[in-house]
Amino acid sequence: MDTCLDCKKVTETVIDTRTGDTICTECSLVISDHYIEDSQEWRTFSNDDNSSDQDPNRVGAPTNPLLKSGGIGTIIDTSTSKNDLYRAQSLVKNSEEDLIVKACKEIKRMTEGLKLVSGVEFRACEIVSKFDGDKNKRLSRGKHLTAVCAAAVSTACREMNLSRTLKEISMVAHGVKLKYINRASMTIRRLLDSDQVETASSSSCAAPQVIIKTGELVRRFCSKLDITERETKAIREAVEIAENFDIRRNPKSVLAAIIFMICQLSKTIHRPTREIAFVAEVVENTIKSSAKDMYPYASKIIPKWYASEEEVKRLGGIIGSWDAAKL
Repeated sequence: MDTCLDCKKVTETVIDTRTGDTICTECSLVISDHYIEDSQEWRTFSNDDNSSDQDPNRVGAPTNPLLKSGGIGTIIDTSTSKNDLYRAQSLVKNSEEDLIVKACKEIKRMTEGLKLVSGVEFRACEIVSKFDGDKNKRLSRGKHLTAVCAAAVSTACREMNLSRTLKEISMVAHGVKLKYINRASMTIRRLLDSDQVETASSSSCAAPQVIIKTGELVRRFCSKLDITERETKAIREAVEIAENFDIRRNPKSVLAAIIFMICQLSKTIHRPTREIAFVAEVVENTIKSSAKDMYPYASKIIPKWYASEEEVKRLGGIIGSWDAAKL
């Protein structure tokens, strides 16, 4: 639908593919000319050809700014070309770019599995593209490539302040162990630090070591445990207050202990320690130890509107029963 200048209204139009004119169906006025046909230049009979199912369009993939060649190249079909020509192309072909393209596909699969935003995917691909083939910055196939991709996703998440733990990322890394992902993370850290020195940039390339705050994990953990909005609000407030105390535990342990205490005080929901430990990616003994360390501050950490001091004191009996069970 286009606006015809002669009819003074929006009318149906047709395109003459021979002359490239856009013509009004009401008054036959040529509204525009030199229409550019963006389809293929010839008819294809790929469905009728049993030997090949390739569409002979002259349109390739878009250029890739992360590759030195831009992703533009020539592919020689080995079934129809001479072996000498294919062998000559193999000698000058950049295998490192093929690995980077493969790594970008793997990163896309991981980010889609973790339901991350597209910005994380691009930043992770940008990090991987820095492995340009130098002897100290070289990719290899197999588990090493998957570990580097997982570490790149983790680094991108930290740069964008997204709470994704290494264990979560390892679940979409085809069984690659955490120690390999940690090792790849250290390699990426050194690589980004070296780029920072070379470019004299303060923050453009370096991966800041962003500590995942406990508050960022509250919503996801509570959602996985199917905790109600009232308890989630109490947990979030307790986490914010707990940051003011000297509790020498990692964020996931602190959050798991607070979830445990809130669930024990709740009158509507009860979640076993085993289930909380699975969601928080810690062991049950860690939750018990953290709850024991935090109990002296429990009356100050847990919001007054959620539980009174008398109700909070009930936690002392539960924690004391753990010590009695050891005897």
